Amino acid sequence: MNLNLEESLALAKRAGADEVEVYAVSTRSIGIEIKRDTIELALEGIVQGLGIRAIVNGAVGYASTNREERISDAATLAVKTAKIRKSNPKWKELPSNTEHPTVKGLYDKKTEDSSVEDCINHALELIRGAAGTIETHPVTGKLTCTTTEHEILNTNNVSKREKTTAADAFIETISTRGGQTATAYDFEVSREIGKINFHRIGKNAAELSRRSLGPTKVLPETTTVLLQPMAVADLIEHTFISALSAENVQKNRSNLKGKLQTEIAKEELTVIDDGLMTGGLRSAATDDEGTPSQRTRVIEDGVLQTYLYDKYTADQDETMSTANAIRYTYNQTPVISTRNFTIQYPDSRVIEETDEGVIIHTLIGAHTANPITGDFSVEARNSFIIRGGEITEPIKTLMIPGNIFGLLQNISGAGSDVKNLGSIITPTLRIENMKIV
Repeated sequence: MNLNLEESLALAKRAGADEVEVYAVSTRSIGIEIKRDTIELALEGIVQGLGIRAIVNGAVGYASTNREERISDAATLAVKTAKIRKSNPKWKELPSNTEHPTVKGLYDKKTEDSSVEDCINHALELIRGAAGTIETHPVTGKLTCTTTEHEILNTNNVSKREKTTAADAFIETISTRGGQTATAYDFEVSREIGKINFHRIGKNAAELSRRSLGPTKVLPETTTVLLQPMAVADLIEHTFISALSAENVQKNRSNLKGKLQTEIAKEELTVIDDGLMTGGLRSAATDDEGTPSQRTRVIEDGVLQTYLYDKYTADQDETMSTANAIRYTYNQTPVISTRNFTIQYPDSRVIEETDEGVIIHTLIGAHTANPITGDFSVEARNSFIIRGGEITEPIKTLMIPGNIFGLLQNISGAGSDVKNLGSIITPTLRIENMKIV
């Protein structure tokens, strides 16, 4: 497909658009799937296409295509859609041409040059790491390696092209002993495939599933809970991040409405959303509608500093976009989401300093949380009792109900085990006075 952005923009202008934005993407990906201790599937493919946003009298229309001969149709449809939509008097304009920052660590030639055979060998390392003993073996796993080129062009002289790479690996293991079974998983993501330790991922998952054998029961109580990075990220993603969206605030779908410059978390907590982070999985020179990326302090010393804006919602509040317009694919309009959402809290020896409590590796059911109220009730997976500053017996079953805004007020410590989970970077957080069921 010939992704001629200039022609696409001109077609939409001739069809009657006041403003036009064209977003194009081309992605080459390799995917390896694992089932038990074998490679089940190895697939290489290319996805490319473009999307056109047309603005007419402040109303926005959108259409997309992955076929060169349909670009003219997409441009016409985007304009027609805008013309039948209600005009928004608060719409100002698409992002304008300005100086774009340089962001390092987004592209790696070794990752781009990786072949299917290279990725199969990495997947075999996952398997070897997970199959260290007779009682443990892999259940399922996946490895992906991608190279993406994306480009943004609009009628306000924004023109930006960028090439990025990324790789990720995941494996789940099962351990069996004396009729008992336990499962666990681990994963890593990076812009550079050479920075991923595939054997360690498999080994970590295998060790965790073995440690989870022979669980004990616990009684309902209110106690100290240590949420490890994957558990923190799950809760944050499905509760707190949606509350930060300016769109949700403006539509009364956020518990944070009207709480700017108020204390919403423990004083020591700072949260930064950083689109400029070196090697960040969501770093780029601009967001996905052309606004220059920035480093945004969302929470500072426990105080809410800002919501997350794209250009459209920023115009509604007569403020500046925080460069949080994200596209997951070319055939969808941008949505508000995080860049590299980094949770910072003074680190300490949180396990050793905990006399009694539980530590939780991952959660099940965070997607069922209420994104408006922040209420959640989730099942803990691979959780353990802490006694006298040491991790002891695994726990058979455990539920934790709570509220994300109460949780942020009850943080009492953080570990040094900061983990990059894609768009969320976080350490283990210690939470006081949590109910366990």
